[in-house]
Amino acid sequence: NKLTGTIDYRPLYNLHTLTHFDVSGNQFSGEIDALVSPSLTYADFHNNRFTSMRRFEKYKVSPLQTLRFCDVSNNAIKHEASDLLQNIPPNIEQFFSSNNQINGSLPMSLNGLPKLRQFDLSSNALSGSLP
Repeated sequence: NKLTGTIDYRPLYNLHTLTHFDVSGNQFSGEIDALVSPSLTYADFHNNRFTSMRRFEKYKVSPLQTLRFCDVSNNAIKHEASDLLQNIPPNIEQFFSSNNQINGSLPMSLNGLPKLRQFDLSSNALSGSLP
């Protein structure tokens, strides 16, 4: 597809049964909100032109903590890694954010992700040591 523009997430916030959200392979720009629905398990935003990502907010984490897969690779996201990943959902299993412009060091909170199996932040501007 070649869909363009920004995404207005507000109408999606009330879709309580939405589990998959995939807008990959388009030309969307603006901000990513990976927690667009309380029941979302799969969020795919890769291969677009997004320039920022709303950090994971604690208030959006439901008791179900459902987000398991998130791919924001191959965009133009400019963000500080420690801020972006500070409140990453605790049940996340796969997180991909390669080929962006994420900088800084990784937060210690990544140590508290017992289900994390795949984590890719290659080809960014990270510094420091692994937590």
